[in-house]
Amino acid sequence: MTVRAVRVPRVGTLALLAVAEFMLTLDLSIVNVALPAIGSDLGFSADSLQWVVNGYALAFAGFLLLGGRAADLFGGRHVFLGALSVFVVASLACGAATGQVALVAARVVQGLSAGVLSPATLSILTATYDQPQARNRALSIWTAVAVGGGAVGALAGGVLTDALSWRWIFLVNVPVGAVLVAVAASRLPHGGLPRGGRQLDVPGALTVTGGLIALVWGLIRTDTAGWASAEVLGAFALAGVLLGAFAVVETRLARAPLVPFAVFRSRLVSAGNLMSFLSFVPVMATWYLLTLYLQGVRGYTPIQAGLIFLPMSLAVIGGSQVSFRLIASVDARLLFAAGGLVAAAGMAWLGRLSADTAIAAVIAPGCVAMAGGGLMFAPITVAATSGAAPDQGGLASGLLNTTRQIGGAIGLAVLATIAASHTAPVGSGAALSAGYATALRAGAAIFVATTIAGALTLPARLGAPADDQPGRAGGLISRRVRAVNGRRVRARTP
Repeated sequence: MTVRAVRVPRVGTLALLAVAEFMLTLDLSIVNVALPAIGSDLGFSADSLQWVVNGYALAFAGFLLLGGRAADLFGGRHVFLGALSVFVVASLACGAATGQVALVAARVVQGLSAGVLSPATLSILTATYDQPQARNRALSIWTAVAVGGGAVGALAGGVLTDALSWRWIFLVNVPVGAVLVAVAASRLPHGGLPRGGRQLDVPGALTVTGGLIALVWGLIRTDTAGWASAEVLGAFALAGVLLGAFAVVETRLARAPLVPFAVFRSRLVSAGNLMSFLSFVPVMATWYLLTLYLQGVRGYTPIQAGLIFLPMSLAVIGGSQVSFRLIASVDARLLFAAGGLVAAAGMAWLGRLSADTAIAAVIAPGCVAMAGGGLMFAPITVAATSGAAPDQGGLASGLLNTTRQIGGAIGLAVLATIAASHTAPVGSGAALSAGYATALRAGAAIFVATTIAGALTLPARLGAPADDQPGRAGGLISRRVRAVNGRRVRARTP
Protein backbone atom coordinates (compact mmCIF):
# COMPACT_ATOMS: atom_id res chain seq x y z
CA MET A 1 0.00 0.00 0.00
CA THR A 2 1.33 3.44 -0.82
CA VAL A 3 2.06 6.27 1.61
CA ARG A 4 -1.02 8.07 0.39
CA ALA A 5 -3.17 5.12 1.49
CA VAL A 6 -1.77 5.33 5.01
CA ARG A 7 -2.79 8.98 5.31
CA VAL A 8 -6.43 8.29 4.55
CA PRO A 9 -8.48 8.63 7.75
CA ARG A 10 -9.65 5.08 8.36
CA VAL A 11 -12.86 6.11 10.11
CA GLY A 12 -13.79 8.18 7.08
CA THR A 13 -13.04 5.25 4.79
CA LEU A 14 -15.24 2.96 6.86
CA ALA A 15 -18.09 5.47 6.81
CA LEU A 16 -17.79 5.82 3.04
CA LEU A 17 -17.83 2.07 2.46
CA ALA A 18 -20.66 1.49 4.94
CA VAL A 19 -22.87 4.08 3.24
CA ALA A 20 -22.16 2.51 -0.15
CA GLU A 21 -23.08 -0.98 1.10
CA PHE A 22 -26.15 0.44 2.85
CA MET A 23 -27.30 1.89 -0.48
CA LEU A 24 -26.88 -1.47 -2.21
CA THR A 25 -28.71 -3.53 0.41
CA LEU A 26 -31.41 -0.88 0.64
CA ASP A 27 -31.96 -1.20 -3.09
CA LEU A 28 -32.67 -4.92 -2.73
CA SER A 29 -35.73 -4.27 -0.55
CA ILE A 30 -36.82 -0.70 -1.27
CA VAL A 31 -38.49 -1.68 -4.54
CA ASN A 32 -41.01 -4.12 -3.04
CA VAL A 33 -43.64 -1.74 -1.72
CA ALA A 34 -43.44 0.43 -4.85
CA LEU A 35 -44.29 -2.44 -7.22
CA PRO A 36 -48.05 -1.76 -7.42
CA ALA A 37 -47.42 1.92 -8.23
CA ILE A 38 -44.81 0.99 -10.85
CA GLY A 39 -47.14 -1.58 -12.39
CA SER A 40 -50.03 0.87 -12.56
CA ASP A 41 -47.98 3.76 -13.94
CA LEU A 42 -46.10 1.83 -16.64
CA GLY A 43 -48.76 -0.74 -17.45
CA PHE A 44 -46.91 -3.85 -16.28
CA SER A 45 -48.84 -7.10 -16.32
CA ALA A 46 -48.68 -9.45 -13.34
CA ASP A 47 -46.07 -11.51 -15.22
CA SER A 48 -43.87 -8.71 -16.45
CA LEU A 49 -43.85 -6.85 -13.11
CA GLN A 50 -41.66 -9.62 -11.68
CA TRP A 51 -38.79 -8.45 -13.88
CA VAL A 52 -38.47 -5.23 -11.91
CA VAL A 53 -37.24 -7.49 -9.09
CA ASN A 54 -35.72 -10.38 -11.01
CA GLY A 55 -33.82 -8.25 -13.52
CA TYR A 56 -31.80 -6.81 -10.64
CA ALA A 57 -31.48 -10.08 -8.70
CA LEU A 58 -30.25 -12.21 -11.60
CA ALA A 59 -27.71 -9.66 -12.82
CA PHE A 60 -26.48 -9.18 -9.26
CA ALA A 61 -26.06 -12.94 -8.80
CA GLY A 62 -24.37 -13.43 -12.17
CA PHE A 63 -21.73 -10.76 -11.60
CA LEU A 64 -21.05 -11.12 -7.88
CA LEU A 65 -18.15 -13.54 -8.36
CA LEU A 66 -16.80 -11.52 -11.27
CA GLY A 67 -16.88 -8.38 -9.15
CA GLY A 68 -14.82 -9.98 -6.40
CA ARG A 69 -12.19 -11.10 -8.89
CA ALA A 70 -12.13 -7.69 -10.61
CA ALA A 71 -11.44 -5.98 -7.29
CA ASP A 72 -8.64 -8.44 -6.65
CA LEU A 73 -7.04 -7.91 -10.07
CA PHE A 74 -7.51 -4.20 -10.71
CA GLY A 75 -7.66 -2.77 -7.20
CA GLY A 76 -10.68 -1.97 -5.06
CA ARG A 77 -10.49 1.77 -5.71
CA HIS A 78 -10.72 1.50 -9.50
CA VAL A 79 -13.54 -1.04 -9.41
CA PHE A 80 -15.41 0.87 -6.69
CA LEU A 81 -15.37 4.15 -8.61
CA GLY A 82 -16.28 2.55 -11.95
CA ALA A 83 -19.09 0.35 -10.63
CA LEU A 84 -20.52 3.09 -8.41
CA SER A 85 -20.60 5.51 -11.34
CA VAL A 86 -22.50 2.97 -13.45
CA PHE A 87 -24.87 2.29 -10.54
CA VAL A 88 -25.67 6.01 -10.24
CA VAL A 89 -26.34 6.35 -13.98
CA ALA A 90 -28.50 3.20 -13.96
CA SER A 91 -30.47 4.54 -10.98
CA LEU A 92 -31.12 7.76 -12.88
CA ALA A 93 -32.28 5.71 -15.88
CA CYS A 94 -34.64 3.71 -13.64
CA GLY A 95 -36.16 6.87 -12.20
CA ALA A 96 -36.57 8.45 -15.64
CA ALA A 97 -37.94 5.32 -17.36
CA THR A 98 -41.14 5.89 -19.33
CA GLY A 99 -41.71 2.31 -20.43
CA GLN A 100 -41.42 -1.26 -19.22
CA VAL A 101 -38.42 -2.23 -21.34
CA ALA A 102 -36.48 0.88 -20.33
CA LEU A 103 -37.06 0.24 -16.62
CA VAL A 104 -36.21 -3.47 -16.71
CA ALA A 105 -33.08 -2.83 -18.80
CA ALA A 106 -31.94 -0.17 -16.34
CA ARG A 107 -32.61 -2.54 -13.45
CA VAL A 108 -30.41 -5.18 -15.10
CA VAL A 109 -27.57 -2.68 -15.44
CA GLN A 110 -28.15 -1.56 -11.86
CA GLY A 111 -27.92 -5.15 -10.62
CA LEU A 112 -24.81 -5.81 -12.70
CA SER A 113 -23.02 -2.78 -11.29
CA ALA A 114 -24.14 -3.66 -7.75
CA GLY A 115 -22.74 -7.17 -8.18
CA VAL A 116 -19.37 -5.66 -9.08
CA LEU A 117 -19.48 -2.83 -6.53
CA SER A 118 -20.42 -4.85 -3.47
CA PRO A 119 -17.20 -6.96 -3.34
CA ALA A 120 -15.09 -3.86 -4.00
CA THR A 121 -16.31 -2.22 -0.78
CA LEU A 122 -14.92 -5.07 1.28
CA SER A 123 -11.73 -5.24 -0.77
CA ILE A 124 -10.96 -1.67 0.28
CA LEU A 125 -12.07 -2.23 3.86
CA THR A 126 -9.82 -5.24 4.43
CA ALA A 127 -6.87 -3.47 2.81
CA THR A 128 -7.40 -0.42 5.02
CA TYR A 129 -7.79 -2.34 8.30
CA ASP A 130 -4.86 -4.74 8.20
CA GLN A 131 -4.80 -5.54 11.95
CA PRO A 132 -7.16 -8.41 12.93
CA GLN A 133 -8.79 -6.68 15.91
CA ALA A 134 -9.41 -3.42 14.07
CA ARG A 135 -10.56 -5.30 10.98
CA ASN A 136 -13.08 -7.37 12.93
CA ARG A 137 -14.46 -4.24 14.58
CA ALA A 138 -14.79 -2.57 11.19
CA LEU A 139 -16.46 -5.67 9.74
CA SER A 140 -19.00 -5.71 12.57
CA ILE A 141 -19.91 -2.07 11.94
CA TRP A 142 -20.01 -2.60 8.18
CA THR A 143 -22.24 -5.67 8.58
CA ALA A 144 -24.64 -3.92 10.95
CA VAL A 145 -25.08 -1.04 8.51
CA ALA A 146 -25.57 -3.44 5.60
CA VAL A 147 -28.21 -5.47 7.44
CA GLY A 148 -29.90 -2.25 8.51
CA GLY A 149 -30.25 -1.24 4.87
CA GLY A 150 -32.20 -4.38 4.13
CA ALA A 151 -34.39 -3.94 7.20
CA VAL A 152 -35.45 -0.34 6.53
CA GLY A 153 -35.76 -0.70 2.76
CA ALA A 154 -39.47 -1.46 2.74
CA LEU A 155 -40.26 1.44 5.04
CA ALA A 156 -38.07 3.85 3.08
CA GLY A 157 -39.70 2.72 -0.15
CA GLY A 158 -43.13 3.35 1.32
CA VAL A 159 -42.22 6.84 2.51
CA LEU A 160 -40.70 7.87 -0.83
CA THR A 161 -43.53 6.37 -2.90
CA ASP A 162 -46.24 7.98 -0.76
CA ALA A 163 -44.58 11.37 -0.31
CA LEU A 164 -43.13 11.78 -3.82
CA SER A 165 -43.50 8.93 -6.32
CA TRP A 166 -42.10 5.49 -7.04
CA ARG A 167 -39.43 7.10 -9.20
CA TRP A 168 -37.71 8.45 -6.10
CA ILE A 169 -36.85 5.00 -4.78
CA PHE A 170 -34.31 5.05 -7.63
CA LEU A 171 -33.58 8.77 -7.91
CA VAL A 172 -32.55 8.98 -4.25
CA ASN A 173 -29.46 6.98 -5.23
CA VAL A 174 -28.33 9.72 -7.61
CA PRO A 175 -27.35 12.51 -5.17
CA VAL A 176 -26.12 10.01 -2.58
CA GLY A 177 -24.09 8.13 -5.17
CA ALA A 178 -22.69 11.31 -6.69
CA VAL A 179 -21.43 12.44 -3.29
CA LEU A 180 -19.92 9.02 -2.68
CA VAL A 181 -18.12 9.12 -6.04
CA ALA A 182 -16.69 12.56 -5.30
CA VAL A 183 -15.57 11.61 -1.80
CA ALA A 184 -14.16 8.27 -2.94
CA ALA A 185 -12.18 9.88 -5.75
CA SER A 186 -10.44 12.20 -3.32
CA ARG A 187 -10.16 10.00 -0.23
CA LEU A 188 -9.78 6.33 -1.17
CA PRO A 189 -6.28 4.87 -1.26
CA HIS A 190 -4.77 4.26 -4.68
CA GLY A 191 -3.03 1.08 -3.57
CA GLY A 192 -0.62 -0.81 -5.79
CA LEU A 193 -0.67 -1.39 -9.50
CA PRO A 194 -3.19 -3.84 -10.92
CA ARG A 195 -1.92 -7.40 -10.92
CA GLY A 196 -1.41 -9.21 -14.18
CA GLY A 197 -1.19 -12.87 -15.06
CA ARG A 198 -4.90 -13.62 -14.61
CA GLN A 199 -7.99 -12.86 -16.63
CA LEU A 200 -11.56 -11.98 -15.87
CA ASP A 201 -14.01 -14.68 -16.84
CA VAL A 202 -16.47 -12.34 -18.57
CA PRO A 203 -17.82 -15.10 -20.89
CA GLY A 204 -18.63 -17.17 -17.82
CA ALA A 205 -20.54 -14.31 -16.17
CA LEU A 206 -22.44 -13.49 -19.37
CA THR A 207 -23.44 -17.07 -20.18
CA VAL A 208 -24.63 -17.95 -16.68
CA THR A 209 -26.58 -14.69 -16.34
CA GLY A 210 -28.12 -15.05 -19.80
CA GLY A 211 -29.02 -18.68 -19.15
CA LEU A 212 -30.72 -17.85 -15.86
CA ILE A 213 -32.65 -14.98 -17.42
CA ALA A 214 -33.88 -17.28 -20.22
CA LEU A 215 -34.88 -19.93 -17.70
CA VAL A 216 -36.82 -17.50 -15.53
CA TRP A 217 -38.44 -15.93 -18.60
CA GLY A 218 -39.68 -19.35 -19.68
CA LEU A 219 -41.05 -20.15 -16.24
CA ILE A 220 -42.93 -16.86 -16.04
CA ARG A 221 -44.43 -17.27 -19.52
CA THR A 222 -45.83 -20.75 -18.82
CA ASP A 223 -48.91 -19.25 -17.20
CA THR A 224 -50.02 -17.25 -20.23
CA ALA A 225 -48.38 -19.08 -23.15
CA GLY A 226 -48.50 -22.65 -21.84
CA TRP A 227 -45.75 -25.19 -21.23
CA ALA A 228 -45.86 -26.52 -24.79
CA SER A 229 -45.78 -23.13 -26.53
CA ALA A 230 -42.95 -22.27 -28.91
CA GLU A 231 -42.11 -19.24 -26.77
CA VAL A 232 -41.65 -21.24 -23.59
CA LEU A 233 -39.85 -24.16 -25.24
CA GLY A 234 -37.58 -21.71 -27.06
CA ALA A 235 -36.72 -19.96 -23.78
CA PHE A 236 -35.90 -23.27 -22.11
CA ALA A 237 -33.80 -24.34 -25.09
CA LEU A 238 -31.87 -21.06 -24.99
CA ALA A 239 -31.35 -21.48 -21.26
CA GLY A 240 -29.99 -24.97 -21.84
CA VAL A 241 -27.60 -23.76 -24.54
CA LEU A 242 -26.30 -20.84 -22.47
CA LEU A 243 -25.92 -22.82 -19.26
CA GLY A 244 -24.23 -25.59 -21.22
CA ALA A 245 -21.89 -23.02 -22.70
CA PHE A 246 -21.18 -21.78 -19.18
CA ALA A 247 -20.17 -25.29 -18.14
CA VAL A 248 -17.86 -25.58 -21.15
CA VAL A 249 -16.30 -22.19 -20.46
CA GLU A 250 -15.70 -23.04 -16.81
CA THR A 251 -14.30 -26.54 -17.37
CA ARG A 252 -12.37 -26.15 -20.62
CA LEU A 253 -11.85 -22.58 -21.80
CA ALA A 254 -11.49 -20.11 -18.92
CA ARG A 255 -7.96 -19.60 -17.61
CA ALA A 256 -9.40 -18.29 -14.33
CA PRO A 257 -12.95 -19.71 -14.16
CA LEU A 258 -15.54 -18.08 -11.95
CA VAL A 259 -16.64 -21.49 -10.71
CA PRO A 260 -14.03 -24.27 -10.73
CA PHE A 261 -16.41 -27.23 -10.64
CA ALA A 262 -13.95 -29.22 -8.54
CA VAL A 263 -15.17 -27.27 -5.50
CA PHE A 264 -18.38 -29.31 -5.60
CA ARG A 265 -16.42 -32.46 -4.80
CA SER A 266 -16.83 -31.32 -1.22
CA ARG A 267 -20.04 -32.81 0.19
CA LEU A 268 -20.42 -29.86 2.54
CA VAL A 269 -20.06 -27.26 -0.20
CA SER A 270 -22.56 -29.07 -2.41
CA ALA A 271 -25.04 -29.58 0.44
CA GLY A 272 -24.72 -26.00 1.67
CA ASN A 273 -25.34 -24.54 -1.76
CA LEU A 274 -28.29 -26.83 -2.44
CA MET A 275 -29.86 -25.82 0.87
CA SER A 276 -29.07 -22.17 0.15
CA PHE A 277 -30.87 -22.42 -3.17
CA LEU A 278 -33.91 -24.30 -1.83
CA SER A 279 -34.35 -22.24 1.34
CA PHE A 280 -34.49 -18.99 -0.62
CA VAL A 281 -36.98 -20.21 -3.23
CA PRO A 282 -40.00 -19.02 -1.16
CA VAL A 283 -38.42 -15.89 0.33
CA MET A 284 -38.41 -13.34 -2.48
CA ALA A 285 -41.84 -14.50 -3.65
CA THR A 286 -43.29 -14.01 -0.16
CA TRP A 287 -42.34 -10.33 -0.10
CA TYR A 288 -43.62 -9.90 -3.65
CA LEU A 289 -46.98 -11.59 -3.07
CA LEU A 290 -47.62 -9.87 0.26
CA THR A 291 -46.86 -6.51 -1.35
CA LEU A 292 -49.51 -7.11 -4.01
CA TYR A 293 -51.94 -8.42 -1.41
CA LEU A 294 -51.53 -5.55 1.04
CA GLN A 295 -51.86 -2.80 -1.56
CA GLY A 296 -53.88 -4.43 -4.33
CA VAL A 297 -56.40 -6.31 -2.20
CA ARG A 298 -56.42 -4.56 1.16
CA GLY A 299 -55.86 -1.04 -0.13
CA TYR A 300 -52.98 -0.12 2.17
CA THR A 301 -50.72 2.72 1.15
CA PRO A 302 -47.05 2.04 0.39
CA ILE A 303 -45.93 3.50 3.73
CA GLN A 304 -48.46 1.37 5.60
CA ALA A 305 -47.22 -1.71 3.77
CA GLY A 306 -43.65 -0.75 4.64
CA LEU A 307 -44.55 -0.53 8.34
CA ILE A 308 -46.16 -3.96 8.16
CA PHE A 309 -43.01 -5.42 6.61
CA LEU A 310 -40.68 -3.90 9.23
CA PRO A 311 -41.27 -6.50 11.97
CA MET A 312 -40.84 -9.27 9.39
CA SER A 313 -37.46 -7.86 8.41
CA LEU A 314 -36.43 -7.70 12.05
CA ALA A 315 -37.58 -11.31 12.51
CA VAL A 316 -35.08 -12.45 9.84
CA ILE A 317 -32.27 -10.67 11.66
CA GLY A 318 -33.33 -12.10 15.01
CA GLY A 319 -33.57 -15.64 13.68
CA SER A 320 -30.15 -15.45 12.05
CA GLN A 321 -28.55 -14.07 15.23
CA VAL A 322 -29.98 -16.95 17.28
CA SER A 323 -28.88 -19.44 14.64
CA PHE A 324 -25.26 -18.29 14.64
CA ARG A 325 -25.09 -18.31 18.42
CA LEU A 326 -26.40 -21.88 18.65
CA ILE A 327 -24.58 -23.55 15.76
CA ALA A 328 -21.47 -24.48 17.76
CA SER A 329 -23.38 -26.19 20.55
CA VAL A 330 -26.34 -27.96 18.94
CA ASP A 331 -26.92 -30.56 16.24
CA ALA A 332 -26.79 -28.64 12.96
CA ARG A 333 -29.44 -30.85 11.39
CA LEU A 334 -31.82 -30.21 14.27
CA LEU A 335 -31.23 -26.46 14.08
CA PHE A 336 -31.80 -26.48 10.33
CA ALA A 337 -34.89 -28.67 10.67
CA ALA A 338 -36.31 -26.47 13.42
CA GLY A 339 -35.88 -23.40 11.26
CA GLY A 340 -37.37 -25.11 8.21
CA LEU A 341 -40.41 -26.38 10.08
CA VAL A 342 -41.00 -23.02 11.76
CA ALA A 343 -40.75 -21.32 8.37
CA ALA A 344 -43.11 -23.89 6.85
CA ALA A 345 -45.61 -23.34 9.67
CA GLY A 346 -45.51 -19.59 9.14
CA MET A 347 -45.97 -19.96 5.38
CA ALA A 348 -48.85 -22.41 5.86
CA TRP A 349 -50.47 -19.92 8.24
CA LEU A 350 -50.00 -17.19 5.63
CA GLY A 351 -51.63 -19.59 3.19
CA ARG A 352 -54.95 -18.95 4.97
CA LEU A 353 -55.08 -15.42 3.53
CA SER A 354 -58.41 -14.06 2.44
CA ALA A 355 -59.64 -10.65 1.37
CA ASP A 356 -60.67 -9.81 4.95
CA THR A 357 -57.94 -11.49 7.01
CA ALA A 358 -57.10 -9.47 10.14
CA ILE A 359 -53.82 -7.65 9.60
CA ALA A 360 -52.41 -9.20 12.79
CA ALA A 361 -52.94 -12.58 11.10
CA VAL A 362 -50.68 -11.37 8.29
CA ILE A 363 -47.92 -9.87 10.41
CA ALA A 364 -47.67 -12.73 12.93
CA PRO A 365 -47.28 -15.61 10.44
CA GLY A 366 -44.99 -13.47 8.32
CA CYS A 367 -42.71 -12.96 11.33
CA VAL A 368 -42.84 -16.69 12.13
CA ALA A 369 -41.89 -17.61 8.56
CA MET A 370 -39.04 -15.11 8.39
CA ALA A 371 -37.68 -16.03 11.84
CA GLY A 372 -37.67 -19.68 10.79
CA GLY A 373 -35.81 -18.81 7.64
CA GLY A 374 -33.26 -16.92 9.72
CA LEU A 375 -32.69 -20.00 11.90
CA MET A 376 -31.62 -21.90 8.78
CA PHE A 377 -28.85 -19.42 7.93
CA ALA A 378 -26.04 -20.71 10.14
CA PRO A 379 -26.10 -24.41 9.14
CA ILE A 380 -26.26 -23.43 5.48
CA THR A 381 -23.52 -20.81 5.67
CA VAL A 382 -21.10 -22.80 7.79
CA ALA A 383 -21.53 -25.96 5.70
CA ALA A 384 -20.97 -24.14 2.41
CA THR A 385 -17.91 -22.23 3.60
CA SER A 386 -16.16 -24.64 5.98
CA GLY A 387 -16.29 -27.49 3.47
CA ALA A 388 -13.97 -25.73 1.03
CA ALA A 389 -10.20 -25.90 0.93
CA PRO A 390 -8.42 -22.90 2.51
CA ASP A 391 -7.57 -21.44 -0.88
CA GLN A 392 -11.20 -21.81 -2.05
CA GLY A 393 -12.90 -20.15 0.90
CA GLY A 394 -13.71 -17.00 -1.01
CA LEU A 395 -15.13 -18.98 -3.92
CA ALA A 396 -17.29 -21.09 -1.59
CA SER A 397 -18.88 -18.11 0.13
CA GLY A 398 -19.39 -16.38 -3.20
CA LEU A 399 -21.24 -19.43 -4.51
CA LEU A 400 -23.38 -19.41 -1.38
CA ASN A 401 -24.60 -15.88 -1.96
CA THR A 402 -25.05 -16.50 -5.67
CA THR A 403 -27.23 -19.55 -5.09
CA ARG A 404 -29.35 -17.54 -2.65
CA GLN A 405 -30.07 -14.91 -5.26
CA ILE A 406 -30.76 -17.49 -7.96
CA GLY A 407 -33.06 -19.47 -5.68
CA GLY A 408 -35.00 -16.35 -4.82
CA ALA A 409 -35.36 -15.31 -8.46
CA ILE A 410 -36.51 -18.73 -9.67
CA GLY A 411 -38.83 -19.05 -6.68
CA LEU A 412 -40.44 -15.72 -7.51
CA ALA A 413 -41.07 -16.87 -11.07
CA VAL A 414 -42.54 -20.21 -9.99
CA LEU A 415 -44.69 -19.07 -7.06
CA ALA A 416 -45.98 -15.96 -8.82
CA THR A 417 -46.98 -18.19 -11.74
CA ILE A 418 -48.80 -20.51 -9.33
CA ALA A 419 -50.61 -17.53 -7.84
CA ALA A 420 -51.66 -16.27 -11.28
CA SER A 421 -52.86 -19.70 -12.41
CA HIS A 422 -55.13 -20.00 -9.36
CA THR A 423 -56.65 -16.55 -9.71
CA ALA A 424 -60.07 -16.36 -11.33
CA PRO A 425 -60.23 -14.27 -14.52
CA VAL A 426 -62.42 -11.65 -12.81
CA GLY A 427 -59.46 -10.59 -10.65
CA SER A 428 -61.59 -9.74 -7.61
CA GLY A 429 -60.04 -9.28 -4.20
CA ALA A 430 -61.25 -12.70 -3.12
CA ALA A 431 -59.85 -14.34 -6.26
CA LEU A 432 -56.47 -12.61 -5.94
CA SER A 433 -56.24 -13.57 -2.27
CA ALA A 434 -57.00 -17.19 -3.13
CA GLY A 435 -54.21 -17.21 -5.72
CA TYR A 436 -51.70 -15.66 -3.33
CA ALA A 437 -52.71 -18.10 -0.59
CA THR A 438 -52.19 -21.07 -2.91
CA ALA A 439 -48.69 -19.86 -3.80
CA LEU A 440 -47.82 -19.31 -0.13
CA ARG A 441 -48.96 -22.84 0.71
CA ALA A 442 -46.69 -24.07 -2.08
CA GLY A 443 -43.90 -22.12 -0.40
CA ALA A 444 -44.65 -23.97 2.84
CA ALA A 445 -44.32 -27.27 0.99
CA ILE A 446 -40.96 -26.16 -0.39
CA PHE A 447 -39.73 -25.40 3.14
CA VAL A 448 -40.82 -28.89 4.25
CA ALA A 449 -39.00 -30.49 1.31
CA THR A 450 -35.92 -28.37 2.09
CA THR A 451 -36.03 -29.50 5.71
CA ILE A 452 -36.05 -33.16 4.64
CA ALA A 453 -33.22 -32.60 2.17
CA GLY A 454 -31.16 -30.86 4.84
CA ALA A 455 -31.65 -33.69 7.29
CA LEU A 456 -30.31 -36.11 4.67
CA THR A 457 -27.32 -34.07 3.48
CA LEU A 458 -26.06 -31.91 6.36
CA PRO A 459 -23.78 -33.33 9.07
CA ALA A 460 -24.72 -33.23 12.74
CA ARG A 461 -21.75 -31.07 13.75
CA LEU A 462 -20.39 -28.11 11.85
CA GLY A 463 -18.57 -26.07 14.49
CA ALA A 464 -18.59 -22.38 15.32
CA PRO A 465 -18.91 -19.90 12.46
CA ALA A 466 -15.83 -17.96 13.57
CA ASP A 467 -15.08 -16.67 10.10
CA ASP A 468 -18.54 -15.67 9.02
CA GLN A 469 -21.35 -13.34 9.90
CA PRO A 470 -25.10 -13.94 10.07
CA GLY A 471 -27.33 -13.31 7.15
CA ARG A 472 -26.77 -12.32 3.57
CA ALA A 473 -24.30 -9.57 4.39
CA GLY A 474 -22.25 -11.95 6.52
CA GLY A 475 -21.80 -14.45 3.74
CA LEU A 476 -20.61 -11.65 1.52
CA ILE A 477 -18.12 -10.61 4.16
CA SER A 478 -16.59 -14.06 4.46
CA ARG A 479 -16.34 -14.57 0.73
CA ARG A 480 -14.94 -11.20 -0.15
CA VAL A 481 -12.46 -11.02 2.71
CA ARG A 482 -10.99 -14.33 1.73
CA ALA A 483 -11.16 -13.57 -1.98
CA VAL A 484 -9.14 -10.41 -1.48
CA ASN A 485 -6.62 -11.74 1.00
CA GLY A 486 -6.42 -15.36 -0.11
CA ARG A 487 -6.73 -16.50 3.47
CA ARG A 488 -9.33 -16.80 6.20
CA VAL A 489 -10.14 -13.74 8.24
CA ARG A 490 -11.80 -14.50 11.51
CA ALA A 491 -14.65 -12.08 11.94
CA ARG A 492 -16.68 -13.01 14.97
CA THR A 493 -20.42 -12.55 15.11
CA PRO A 494 -21.22 -9.18 16.71
